[in-house]
Amino acid sequence: MNNNPLLTNFPHTVFATAARRSQADIRRARQQLLAQSPSGLGVLFEDVLPSDWLTKIDPTKRQRQFGHIPTLWAWTCQIFERNESCSRGLAHLQSWAASEGLPVPAGDSGAYCRARMRLKDDFIEALSQRTLAAMDVAIDEENRWQGFELKAIDGSSVKLMDTPENQEQYPQPSVQKEGCGFPVMSVSALLNLSHGGIEHFVTGPLKEQDASLARQSLEHLHEGDLLLADRAYSSFRLISEIRKQGAHCVMRLNSRRDEALDWRKGKRVGRHERVLTLSRPAFSRTGITGEQWENLPEELTVRIIRMNYEDRAGKKKRMTIVTTLIDSSKYDGMELHSLYAKRWEIEVRLRDIKTLLGFEMLRVRTPSMARKTLAMVRLSYNLLRCLMQRAARTSPAKIDEISFKGALDLVSSGHDSFRKERGRPRKRRWKLEALFGLIAGREKLMRLGRSEPRAVKGRPKPFSLLTSHRHEFQEIPHRSSYRKPA
Repeated sequence: MNNNPLLTNFPHTVFATAARRSQADIRRARQQLLAQSPSGLGVLFEDVLPSDWLTKIDPTKRQRQFGHIPTLWAWTCQIFERNESCSRGLAHLQSWAASEGLPVPAGDSGAYCRARMRLKDDFIEALSQRTLAAMDVAIDEENRWQGFELKAIDGSSVKLMDTPENQEQYPQPSVQKEGCGFPVMSVSALLNLSHGGIEHFVTGPLKEQDASLARQSLEHLHEGDLLLADRAYSSFRLISEIRKQGAHCVMRLNSRRDEALDWRKGKRVGRHERVLTLSRPAFSRTGITGEQWENLPEELTVRIIRMNYEDRAGKKKRMTIVTTLIDSSKYDGMELHSLYAKRWEIEVRLRDIKTLLGFEMLRVRTPSMARKTLAMVRLSYNLLRCLMQRAARTSPAKIDEISFKGALDLVSSGHDSFRKERGRPRKRRWKLEALFGLIAGREKLMRLGRSEPRAVKGRPKPFSLLTSHRHEFQEIPHRSSYRKPA
């Protein structure tokens, strides 16, 4: 006897019982729930990342508890809560499933961790690009400098878990003994100072120079951009490649060039300004082929500006900056020196990520997961900066005067209240406007001249330093110290 059902592809509304129609409605409602956020973040950022658009680009074939969209928002919650553990992200999913009448995931966080690994890099990048596009169109003219969109570039580093995979691609510092240090990943960040978002991250081993990493971000520079950078980036090659992109730059002059600079050469523009023509060095540097070196321009015209300043200790010092903005009548030298001081903003932004968001160390076991985590940090950071930008546009406060820490506290403590506003656009808008007012009210305290030496008051506990593998150490009872085995 043939037990195969016939006409199985007919919809449930045709030749169907009431029970089957009810089951279809329940299944459809469950799919809609699984496409939503397990927290209020999906509703909070609905204007930037609409749920319909997220569902459209979701690469998964079917919706499930640990699908791309629920995992995305649960991971974002972790980041906003200072790099909390995967157990915290799972707790968000469990709470959401229980409140929506869905099956509650088990308490083991392994499935959630694997779901984070399954997040497609292209999916995260699409979200980041849409967020940056929303921030770009909202840039006011007052956030530009003489029509230029300000950008800054700088490098930093983060530690990774001590695993063979991480050690192979991002080795620990060579001065540390094997097994006694952590892998270190260098990070180069390109920051848009006009809206505060991070446009690009580049990673590499610790030994790779900042300028070498920076070249991978140059494709994100366009005509009308003005790049600020410190002396580590002041090279003939990098400046010429920036000009090739149609952008301009303001940098501190490399210390070697500054020492060898003959102030009598070039065209005198002012007492402390000259226009020089730099010649391409006769030999190529590391990391570039001879053909690439020959493709660089033979000469480069730049403007040199020298000013005196006081360092943190009150000592008078001299600073020389180099810029491709040659016209001194249009771009005043004092203004350019003041503009260069805004480069410090990228130092503060990287500190926000590493200290306030808790990413001094990435607790991941593989390099691919480290890069994925960094991409998620960039997305989450830009979403928060997007809120700060909109708050600044609806208030007299300027975007660089709003406290990142204050905005982070408000969002991490209040995003869950937006969950009940799903499908209620008017009430959601009222609550969002109230949140903008609160964010704009969290202004940074500008304490000029404040001395903050890098010193720790609290004494560490008297544990010995780990100078060999942990399993080789033996603890001496009641003495908080260790000794190596004989």
